[in-house]
Amino acid sequence: MASATASLLTCFFALTLFMLHSNAATAPSLYHSQSSKTWCVANPAASEDALSSNLEFACSESDCAAIQGTGGCSFPDDDGSLPTRASVAMNAYYQARGRNSWNCFFNGTGLITITDPKPQLASAPALQKQQDM
Repeated sequence: MASATASLLTCFFALTLFMLHSNAATAPSLYHSQSSKTWCVANPAASEDALSSNLEFACSESDCAAIQGTGGCSFPDDDGSLPTRASVAMNAYYQARGRNSWNCFFNGTGLITITDPKPQLASAPALQKQQDM
């Protein structure tokens, strides 16, 4: 009886190890491939306070020249461009930190996208005003 139990336990552990090994190769990774193209954008449902905090934090930790007047995309806060500016800043931070999912979390207000947001951002009212100038 003891040898049958030991044999059964050995088979169970061997099967468990086999399943863990075979699933490890097919399990999705928590890390994005550095070669995959992904961007971080602001969640459209995020509050203005959250977006302002994201903008301030991301610009303190990465290059925000594109939205601070030195990169040609400066525009005032009162024209509805806060989500656009926050997206640009959040993406700058996300790209600078290696495109890891946790670098786009921003307390649940960041979204990772596989679609390049530049065409949508370029159609934002604030950027259209810049192009008209």
